[in-house]
Formats: sequence, structure tokens, C-alpha cells
Amino acid sequence: MKQDALVAVARAVFEAAGGAPIDPDYVLPADIPLELSGEAVRARLCVFQDYRGAEMAMRPDLTLPVAQREAARREAGEASPKTYTYAARAFRIPVAPDDQLEFTQVGLERFGYEAGPAADADLFALVHRAVEACGVQPSGIVMGDLTIFPAFIDALGLPGVTTDLLKRAFRQEGGVRAVLDAAARPLDTDVARALDAADPEAALGDVLTARNIPLAGARSVAEIVEGLEARRAAIEAGGLTQVARDTLLALREVDVPLVSAAAALSEIASAHGLSGAGAAIAAFGARAEAILARVPQAEKTARFRTGFGRRFTYYDGFVFEIMALGLAETQPVAAGGRYDGLLAGLSAGRASATGVGGVVRPDRMVRVRRVGE
Repeated sequence: MKQDALVAVARAVFEAAGGAPIDPDYVLPADIPLELSGEAVRARLCVFQDYRGAEMAMRPDLTLPVAQREAARREAGEASPKTYTYAARAFRIPVAPDDQLEFTQVGLERFGYEAGPAADADLFALVHRAVEACGVQPSGIVMGDLTIFPAFIDALGLPGVTTDLLKRAFRQEGGVRAVLDAAARPLDTDVARALDAADPEAALGDVLTARNIPLAGARSVAEIVEGLEARRAAIEAGGLTQVARDTLLALREVDVPLVSAAAALSEIASAHGLSGAGAAIAAFGARAEAILARVPQAEKTARFRTGFGRRFTYYDGFVFEIMALGLAETQPVAAGGRYDGLLAGLSAGRASATGVGGVVRPDRMVRVRRVGE
């Protein structure tokens, strides 16, 4: 089956679920994906300047421009729930030699519906069905929940600056480990002096140059300064207790079958006396049960990882990727999740609504099917 045929099959699944066809803007102001994408994705954006000198970006996925359209609809006074579907091009610098810069995403986005375990499970089951309809059997499923780690951090009862630092660190690859390693160490003298300078960004830039440290991961000097200032404040507030260190080290290692994930999280919370994380764990467990009820085969293929789901920072809840044989771990055939705060972020708070969605990649499924023939 050729790619166009797979596009039609997947789109038919989403249209049958009530999706209204949409083809949103190809080009976005660059600050939208830059602010709402994680470090790994920022480095893959296709950015250019328009005739006015404004920095623009080709859409790196379809969720952002669809959400932008939905935010505008709600700002205009329309508040009804809305479901969209699309089969449209996205643009991202490839991470693998056999990926393309320009590729088609077929997806579904739902806004304004009641959020909860059932809604998340329904969305996942729909995307899983689209993959199967294209003749591809998932070989593995990775799931995450971006509410779990913050819930544990809140339950620890740490000072506010430390709590904020850890939550930001969670969004960066290796960030939590770096905070744990650095929590007991004061900042280097030259770094502390740079933060106290009249122009901290310029001063820190000089420190980085003197140390021959290049900027990496698309983080700006301003973001680095912000992180260092938060780290210094956390150290001054008392750093991390041993309970906090033990909890976070255990939590970041969770990588278990979905069917046993809620029990693993409950065990960590119980071992460290963190009853405050109970509500988040209960909601997680209810979702896992709902997913397994709708997609029974996921009991064998789905795993939960605490740190999974940070590449697009607009996700703020349930996240997942569906894998297939013959492709790298960085090349899922489908992905999606919940982003209840996205519309508010895009509209500066003028519009808000729940959001959940998922996409499939027909170009990758073509390759999977070829391998299986």
C-alpha cells in the first residue's frame, strides 16, 4: 500500500470519529514553537526571516497551528467543543538519515471536552486503531504522565524555589540528575560573580567563552541565567533533603509495564510517606485501566516511563508513542497526548479549553510495511 492510500485509511478512521477537516497555516511566528517546544525539538525547527525581518518558522507539527486556530475561534466567542482532523505537511530537520524534512501527519485534535481517564483512553484507542487500519502492528508503546513527577515534588513539601527548580529540570534531558548532583555544591565563583553583574547574560557569556563551552540544545544565555539563579536560590533555601533525593532517584528510574505502573508509583510514595501524591497516582491508575480495557493487547506492548514526554513542552498530562519493528526508537509511527494549557499559552490567557490529540506518520508506516513484505 502506497503512502497516499495509508493517508486515506488513517484519515477515514479520524473522520469517522467526528473530526472536521482542517488545513491550518504553514507558517507561524517563530516564538510560538520556540517557547512551546522542548530543547531537542527547537534545534530541529525550520526558521527563516520574512520580508519585515520577523523570525518565522514552518510548522513543526500540526497541533500548534490547529490549536492556534481554535484559540482564535474561542476568542471570537465560540465556546462549543470541537474536533478537528487533518492530513497535512509538517517540517522538521530529520533526526535520522531515512527521515524526511517535509512529511505528512494524519491526526485528530479535540478541544473543550471533559478531561479524564476515559477521554485519554478513547483518544489513545482511536490512534492505535488508525495504526492497525494501516496494516501495521505496534511492536511497543511508551507512555508517560507529565503530572506524576510534579505531584511527587509537591508532596515533598520543599521550599518554593526548590520545587520550581526541580519542575523546570524535569523538562530537560538529564536535568533532574544535574540538580541532584549540584544541590550540595555552591556555584563556581566566576559563575556567581556573573549572576551578580549589572548584565548577567553578557557576563555569563564571557564565562562560557573563557571556558570554551558552546551553547547546546538551543537554550539561550537568558535561559541558562534563569536556571542558575534558581539553583542558587534553592541552595540558599537549604538544598535537598535525603528523603527528597531518595524519592527523586527512585522515581526517575521507573520504567515498567503499564499494567504494573500504578503499583510501582504507589510503592515509592508509600516508602517515603508521600500521601500527597495519591490523587495523581489514582488518576493515573484509572487511565491505565481504561486503556487496557479498550486496547487489551497493550498489556503486552505498553510500558510507562516517568521521564517520557518532554520533547514538546506544551504537553502537560498523558503522553504516548507507538513503535513498530524496523524503525529506530526516535521514529514512532504514532504519538499524542494531553495539552490542557496550550490554548491559554497561545492566547496569553484570553482563551482556554482542554485539549488532547494524536497523529500517525504514513511515511514511516510505508517503510514498516515494506520490511514485513
